[in-house]
Amino acid sequence: MTTTAVAEPEVAAAALVREPSVRPGAAGEVLRRLSRIDILRALPPEEVQAIVPFVQREEYPTGATLMREGDIGDAMYFIEAGSARVQRTGVETVWHVGAGSVVGEAALLTGQPRSATVTAEADLTVWRISKASFDRIVVRSPHLRRVLEEVIEQRHLGITPHLPSSEVWVSTALRAVEARQRGVHGWQLAMGVGLLYWVFLFLDERWRLLELERFGIAAAVAQLLAGLLLIQGSAEAIIHGVERLGARLRWDGFISGTIGSLLGNLPEFVVIAFLVRVEPLAAFVTAAVTVFNNGLIFSVYSFFLPKDLKGAFAMPRSLTAAGGEILIAGGAVTLTVGIVMVVLRFGGVKTALAGWDLIGVAAVLMVIYGYYVLTLVQYYGEGKDDVESLPPDPERLGHDSRWRAIAAMFGLGLLGAFAGGEAIGGFANAALKELRLPTIPTAAALAFFAGLSEYIILFKSHRRGELGIALSNAFGALTQMMFMLLAFALLLIGILGLRGAGSDFAVPINAITMLLMLLLFPLFYALHQYLEQEKSLTNLDAAGLTGIYLLLLYFLFTSPA
Repeated sequence: MTTTAVAEPEVAAAALVREPSVRPGAAGEVLRRLSRIDILRALPPEEVQAIVPFVQREEYPTGATLMREGDIGDAMYFIEAGSARVQRTGVETVWHVGAGSVVGEAALLTGQPRSATVTAEADLTVWRISKASFDRIVVRSPHLRRVLEEVIEQRHLGITPHLPSSEVWVSTALRAVEARQRGVHGWQLAMGVGLLYWVFLFLDERWRLLELERFGIAAAVAQLLAGLLLIQGSAEAIIHGVERLGARLRWDGFISGTIGSLLGNLPEFVVIAFLVRVEPLAAFVTAAVTVFNNGLIFSVYSFFLPKDLKGAFAMPRSLTAAGGEILIAGGAVTLTVGIVMVVLRFGGVKTALAGWDLIGVAAVLMVIYGYYVLTLVQYYGEGKDDVESLPPDPERLGHDSRWRAIAAMFGLGLLGAFAGGEAIGGFANAALKELRLPTIPTAAALAFFAGLSEYIILFKSHRRGELGIALSNAFGALTQMMFMLLAFALLLIGILGLRGAGSDFAVPINAITMLLMLLLFPLFYALHQYLEQEKSLTNLDAAGLTGIYLLLLYFLFTSPA
């Protein structure tokens, strides 16, 4: 709500209706402004965020008085635009404040009479926080009250409190807003739509209600869209479940974030499992191409990171500490497998990798990744990581940590993963077996769509201002797809082949499969080299990576199958 004050601004301000004036969707915008107020940033953001709906946007014309010396301190003002003059009785000095300045902040702490008169020198746009609204939040939170008392005591002693960065303060507050939101979320509505269509498909298959297969490609695409909605909702539900469980068990931000990152990929594993049943080669190609896609996403996202005066973005230390080693291992494994495939093919020894070949490669990849995660945990346990590059402890954020709430999220996630995987498997079956679409392009399209949940999580982290976490998520998505998803596909194909499922349960050695393995080496090599140079990323690095990855994808899909 915007209010224009005239003549007697104190009266006009008092007449303001004390109702929430900020839309929930605009919380990030308001919190970023509030983060510039030191007094608020000294307080726990997960508690202060509750004031956002009660922030009032007001306008004052030139000459209007925001506050008068001696009056009761009933509000604080953050100047968005314009300028004001600050005067004190008996003091000749006149202070001038402008956009980004805060006046009357002591009112929130003590409510003591105003110590100065503030008059608009030019038309002012301000954000007003009333003491009454602030006190209402403090009464509800004993923790906030304790911290507030400490801040008041520090001000009396002339001690400057330690302040987190604005970015961390805002991101924690936004996480708290999301955690405390009750009712139906947008992702739940989308998941509900996908689930309804999946149930309809199930009933149609049993009782032939509409015989949807008559609609050909349109029915297959609808099935794919339903699967994507379910997969995205499943990933969100599992991550929410992990955060609620973390709040219940008092995990720290690193542990809950790591577990959430790993379990959040469960829907993609289910998709691969269903694809293996339909077409093993399509499952292998989908998993491998997902690695290329995530490499491209990492490089493109690097353009959006804020750079310092040298044009570089300093990467999180945990990423540079162990990231180089995992990239070396990934490049070495793919190059080894690719060379072996070439030798076997042109030496006339084998035409496919199957059984124990695939199980062995999968086991090596999984063991390497297990040691990588262990290294990250040890690195964090030694306190070497940047504190501000880690997510906040979930216990602070206000999650619903009742066991039934935790079980509901995990149950929803598992249901969505199964239904979504089954729907995408149905699409693959229709596309490959009934519509006779080519395997490689179809698998490549599935790889892109299967990664949508990762891209959405990346976008949400970026929107909260968690740039280090977002970059780590992008890097984690790349390595997890290589060492976990691709390994899972190889493992499943190998096991089913050994159990006599058929000769199709193997990875044929042909131009495409050899290129997939060999071209993964330059992907990992290039990223490793950029990570090792000065532990930072520049736009030139991002341009180089993007160009390399686009070139890899071009040759991959223009080469003959």
